[in-house]
Order: sequence, then C-alpha cells, then structure tokens
Amino acid sequence: MRATSALGKDFRLLIVNADGEHYAQELARSLPDLAFDWIRPDQPLTDSARQATALACFASALNNGLLRALPRLEWLQALSSGVDGIADHPDLSPDVALTSAHGIHGPAVSEMALTMMLALARDLPAILADQRARHWRRRRQPLLHGKTLAVLGTGLIASELATRCQALGMRTLAVSSSPRPVAGFDQVHGRGMLRDVAARADFLVLLAPLTPSTQGLVDAAVLAAMKPSACLINLARAGLCDTTALVDALHSDRLAGAALDVFEREPLPEDDPLWSVPKLLITPHIGGESDRYADQVLPLVAHNVRAWASGDLASLRNRVR
Repeated sequence: MRATSALGKDFRLLIVNADGEHYAQELARSLPDLAFDWIRPDQPLTDSARQATALACFASALNNGLLRALPRLEWLQALSSGVDGIADHPDLSPDVALTSAHGIHGPAVSEMALTMMLALARDLPAILADQRARHWRRRRQPLLHGKTLAVLGTGLIASELATRCQALGMRTLAVSSSPRPVAGFDQVHGRGMLRDVAARADFLVLLAPLTPSTQGLVDAAVLAAMKPSACLINLARAGLCDTTALVDALHSDRLAGAALDVFEREPLPEDDPLWSVPKLLITPHIGGESDRYADQVLPLVAHNVRAWASGDLASLRNRVR
C-alpha cells in the first residue's frame, strides 16, 4: 500500500535489483511508514511499482522502457558510484533529482586492483594453465614490494588502494585534474604529467570517472611511454583507455600485461576478439561487487530515503543534481 504518514506522504520507492527484496525488507524495517516495491531487472513492473516516486537501481536496469513506465518519478538513487549511463540516459527527465552511492566501493575495488596486480605480476593465469595440464614448471615470482603504483584518479577508492599498496612497500603516484596532497600517495601530479607518471609506473591503475575530459585519456602515446615490464589495469570505465592501442601494445610485447573489468559492450560478446588477446586478464565488471555490498550501500540509501521523504533535501548525500 502507499505510505500516507507525515513522513513522505505519497512517497513510494521502487528498487530494481537482484537483491531488491533484501533491500526493501531492510529499508521497511528502519522506515516502516514508507512504501517500497522491488523487482529483479528481468521482471515486468507491477501496478504498484508504476506509482513509484523514487527509484534505486544500477544503470544496467534502465532497459526496456523502465523510466518511461514511471511517470511519477521525482528522484533516482544510483546504487553505483558512477552515474554515467544514468545521468545521461535519454529517458531520464532533467527534473528528476539524482544521487549516487559514491564512497562505498573503496574496499571492494581496491582489493580487486590488488588481486589483478598480484595475478599479473606472478603470471597466475599461466600457473593455473600449468596445473590443468599437470605441468610442473617453476616461474619467476616478482614482488609488489619496491614497485611503483600510478593511479589515474584521486578519489576515495584510489586513496584506499594507495594506502594498501604503501603497506606492501610500494611507491605510490597519482594523476589528478586538481593536484593536491591525498592520503596514501607519495606524490600527486596534474593530468599534463600523465605520460611522465606512466613512464615511471610498474602498474597503471585507472580509477577516474568518465567525463568528456577523461574520454580516451590513456591513449597510444601514454601506453607507449610505459615500460615494457609494466601492466595496465582498468577498473573504472572502458572509455578512459584506447582499447585498440592497448591491444596493439599487448600483441607487440610493449606491455607485460593488462587487466580489464570494464568494456565498451557489456556483457562482452562471446565472439569479441578481446577474449583471445595474449597477457590480458578479463573479469566481468565485478570490481565493485562484494559479499557485503548491501550492508555497505543500505545505510546511505536509508539516509537519503529519510531525507527525501521528509523534504530535507539539503541532507541528501552524494547529490549529483
């Protein structure tokens, strides 16, 4: 039924997520006066869900005319840090307020970056292939200790990654649009220094948002500046890096390896040539996933739901517009 209490009269939140039932139950427990609906991304809208005034979802859920089916929508809470694919969605009215889940992905993405760095450094894919072939072959085992990490971006995730890497004895550099001291980094440079910083990196990790100014920022010239022993890791957005130039660098042994968690087309089609690129580690956009994702994002969603439903818009966290 529709909420009619003093808190959020006529407010109704629709959660579109595979774990939406859990989200709705937890929110209803802390906010019993409000109405919540949930569906999985592959389910049709119920009649009550079509009355939603608020929506919580990932960009991937905005398919099949979802936004067009919500004529009363006033506010959208993204369940992701980034809002590309949401803020620029053609069916999202500019009058709809938008908030993000910025700030909750630090542990998950930084741990994924470390997983990729260790896997690339120690050639884990080849070790696993040897195991499947029952082939005993000892390999060099390079350390992260003493190596240099360079990160494109200086947000919370970048800072968490840098702090973890410093604990492993790594040198940490960052490239930012606004150079300033950032926790975890030994040095922070402006974007004009990207090529020079990339040349010093053993690992170049992309953690910047995708904007017109960052589109294709890691181009052939930046990749050419990197050491042949270096690796590139993209856990942010595919558009940050020139994929064609990256593939060419891997094919010609101008990079030691790369790891991609984000792609121009997702899911990555079975016939995409990226699957067979040598020295490329592919993961299916799971960098921000964790077994504690709901526990991390729900307090933020609950806070914003309470603020929106009570009309306290100044208290909304991570407001994008």
